Amino acid sequence: MSGYIYALGKNMKKLSLWFVGATVAMGIPMSTGATDLETITVVGSRTERPLKEIAATIDVIDSDRIEEELARDIADLVRFEPGVTVSGTGSRFGLSGFNIRGIGGNRVLTLVDGVRVAEEFSFGPFLSSRRDFVDIDSLASAEIARGPISSLWGSDALGGVVSFNTLSPDQFLGDDTFYSGYKVGYSSADRSTMGTVTIAGQQGSVSTLLVATLRNGQETKNNAAAGTEFGSDRTAPDEQDNESRNVTAKLSWDISDTQRIGVALDSYKSETDTKILSDYGIFSRGTLVNSRTAEDERDRTRVTLRYEHTNSSLPLVDSLLLTAYWQDSESFQDLTESRTPPPYFANQTRKRLSTFQQEIVGATAQFSSSILTPSSSHTLTYGIDYYETSNESVRDGGTRDSLGNPVFEFSPLPTRDFPKTDVENIAFYIQDEIELFDGKLLLSPGARYDRNEASTAPDSLYLLGNPGVATPVDYEESELTLKFGALVQLTDYLSSFGRYSEGFRAPPFDDVNLGFTNFLGGYKTISAPDLTSETSDSFEVGLRFLSENAEISVTAFSSDYDDFIASAGSGHCPTAYRQFGCFDPVDGFLVFQSENISRVSIDGVELRFLLDMGLMGFDNFGVRGAIAYADGEDEDTGEPLDTVQPLTAVLGLSYDSEDGKWGGQLIWTGVRAKDASDISVGSALRETSGYGLVDLIARYRVTESLSANLGIYNITDKTYIKWADTPGIGRDAADRFTQPGTNFSVGLKLEL
Repeated sequence: MSGYIYALGKNMKKLSLWFVGATVAMGIPMSTGATDLETITVVGSRTERPLKEIAATIDVIDSDRIEEELARDIADLVRFEPGVTVSGTGSRFGLSGFNIRGIGGNRVLTLVDGVRVAEEFSFGPFLSSRRDFVDIDSLASAEIARGPISSLWGSDALGGVVSFNTLSPDQFLGDDTFYSGYKVGYSSADRSTMGTVTIAGQQGSVSTLLVATLRNGQETKNNAAAGTEFGSDRTAPDEQDNESRNVTAKLSWDISDTQRIGVALDSYKSETDTKILSDYGIFSRGTLVNSRTAEDERDRTRVTLRYEHTNSSLPLVDSLLLTAYWQDSESFQDLTESRTPPPYFANQTRKRLSTFQQEIVGATAQFSSSILTPSSSHTLTYGIDYYETSNESVRDGGTRDSLGNPVFEFSPLPTRDFPKTDVENIAFYIQDEIELFDGKLLLSPGARYDRNEASTAPDSLYLLGNPGVATPVDYEESELTLKFGALVQLTDYLSSFGRYSEGFRAPPFDDVNLGFTNFLGGYKTISAPDLTSETSDSFEVGLRFLSENAEISVTAFSSDYDDFIASAGSGHCPTAYRQFGCFDPVDGFLVFQSENISRVSIDGVELRFLLDMGLMGFDNFGVRGAIAYADGEDEDTGEPLDTVQPLTAVLGLSYDSEDGKWGGQLIWTGVRAKDASDISVGSALRETSGYGLVDLIARYRVTESLSANLGIYNITDKTYIKWADTPGIGRDAADRFTQPGTNFSVGLKLEL
């Protein structure tokens, strides 16, 4: 299997050229009377547009697909989406953010109903705030824009955008005035149960929706061989108990046929208790760790007000959208450690309490206007974005001996690793969608200007905890980002497109003013006031065939990223101290600092298709497939880019019964190996083997109101490690991070 995948990677360019030719050759209707498919996207233009009219690569995963594939979390959401990954399996801190075409973390903008999800923040082994703040069951759809798109969405859309759209009353009511639905599910992978209640109603011009979900589970099983129960050689995952609760509530009032006001409340809370058995019995800086237990929480609360007017009489305003929102996100980690320091006579109890909080307040005013000329039509979309984030983090704790007496620590606690920081952003954007030659040519130029301003409020927790660190600085950064897209309708079914787009990420507040001094260890982290924005330029070309019987596309892309920030947390030695061996000549401390250093290039090809096999005599059968290949390089060192995922292919065979009561898919996923030649020199990452997986998902409508779903995953019980999970786990004890063996999920849904 791995040999086949490797050969596929070697011949990817030839395959892509063949596929382009084949697609061009298919520029005839696959059946008489075929009509184009009308998948709708918002993230590609900030307004609802058919996907076929967007000169970009965008994935739209709707609630029906989420339900059919029995997705539990954001990792399951992109299980069958080559080129998009989520890491974090087997980690105490859970799932991280998205990686799109080799770019991840805070370089991918994540939105919930247009509101930014809190950024990732990590410091040392005790604090890691992730971005898994969304319950899958609350989603109407997830839109994934591949490649930079800052001209529409601003900072952080450096590598792409993931936009979550929550459910609305309209999706359930139709011509009815009341709806209730109940879902239950079970997954053997983490022995988790879930239950969701959905209630929607309408009284006159007012409609409401309530979606409430409760999940309980344990650690995700792996498929490693049996090993020791405790310590770094443990192969089983650390024991966990997980619980999450999510409530989404909406109220919508149709003031008139053209005006609507909406209010939305979104509240998410998760709790995870972990016995870190893999740390039992290890030595940390000469101290014996007897046990470690952790209690971690994540909370997100959002309120959004929305006003829509679809038939405005204002000049140059056909429609307008006004939104205002507030969101508070918080990650809290509580670690308790039993330890025995040298000379190993008596035990101590050590506590570490870490909190990261990000509050955002913002508003958007968006306008659109249609303009007709003798030779063209224009759809202008323009507006103002404003938001302000308030960011703070605190580390606290202490150590006590066996009698309960405090033990002196060299690092003062509580402390802040960066000062309280407010980041204010105001942006102006405009996009023109131009139709020429009766819609055969679509042009979409766009521009956005962003101004980011950060102000700090250093208090005693920061100043006393970081003596000798430079005074925090306030800073301002502005960026103009552009895009230009062109789409040519070659036939009724075949189109080609090209796009140039820019992205940027403003200097992170925590990198600019990060401060930390470890007197016992003899090292420190200093601020980086000279950081500038990370930027990207991307070119993309593609062919797209759309009919009622088929969807086929091929895309090639090339992206360049400049001024990547090497963070202090990665062990980067600042330029100013390299002549001293990275040591401060004044105090002799080892120095870390963030800098703009890296230039990165990523090139790749993506193929996907969805075919109705009825024209070939196989009624009710369908075939779908996708392949993503990318190659990344650090232009400064010539080394491979470790964040680029290996070549991945997905092939599925589906069947739907004639009466629509039941159906299913058999899906194969193949992933190429990552060997030494694909990994940068000096990297701690281990090699991973190629693998192939077989999954089966099925659905059955028992009655008009009751339906069931079943998923059996990794049918062949393959033992494998996802490349996305390798950072941070090192070359040893990696078996603990293998994915589950054969596992299943079931779901039942009752609609009344």
